[in-house]
Amino acid sequence: MNADNYAQCAELAMLLELSAGPKPGNVDRCHDHPDMGFRHFLASAVSAYPVFRKAAAGEAGIGALILEAVEGWRRFGISCNTHFGEITLLVPLTMAAGREGDLRDDLLRVLEGSTVNDAIRFYEAFRLSGARVARVDQLSLADRSAEEEIRCRELSLIDLMKLSEGHDLIAREWSRGFSRSFQLSALLRERVEEFGPNDGLVLTFLEALAGHDDSLIQAKHGLDKAREVSKRAEDALCGDDPIQLARELDHAFLKEGINPGSTADIMAASLFIALRDGCFEVIL
Repeated sequence: MNADNYAQCAELAMLLELSAGPKPGNVDRCHDHPDMGFRHFLASAVSAYPVFRKAAAGEAGIGALILEAVEGWRRFGISCNTHFGEITLLVPLTMAAGREGDLRDDLLRVLEGSTVNDAIRFYEAFRLSGARVARVDQLSLADRSAEEEIRCRELSLIDLMKLSEGHDLIAREWSRGFSRSFQLSALLRERVEEFGPNDGLVLTFLEALAGHDDSLIQAKHGLDKAREVSKRAEDALCGDDPIQLARELDHAFLKEGINPGSTADIMAASLFIALRDGCFEVIL
């Protein structure tokens, strides 16, 4: 594979995650949210392609690329957050894939090689994206004064992720070498082989949501609600017809304003890993 191929894998992962349904509470090809729709996510994914190509070619740092991706969808006129979490996961994955070695080992090198400048650019990208995270007392992504502390303490982006892993799924993936994404990628392949591309992805999404509290839900609605949502996903999986129960859960979550966006981000990373490993026939 070359840089273009890896960039295509990253963009395809975004599009496959987006189009599968029902993924309870998330935008998909069947319904929009009041503030953003399916077309916005399509445009956001398209705008990310040059960033992924640069990542695979090793042409820029992680923080600069994440910021460029957010600027890209802003140039398309998208004012709300579409893919900040997915970009934060897919940029280092694509960088690691471009090194053409063992993906896990190269990914660890990419993450540990992040810098103070990457951390500063990441803060800029977060503010521009309009993303939501849980409130914290120190080094909040929403606190502009945090950048001075980052410079003084010489904190890299991986340092910041390790400080945030207790309350954020994306930070946990960074801190743990994307262990959950690799696990879900293997599970995804099994489910798709058994149930087909769409239902296999939906079932894997439910398992991902049941296994970990979604940090976007926690940021918006609190930890108790996030735990309740995970329990409802687990109940759907244990039912006689999980896909139908996922459909019913989708309607309920939409009415309640519940959006498991962080789980969707993890699914995109899992899809990329599967595609990078050549599982096109299985996933498609």
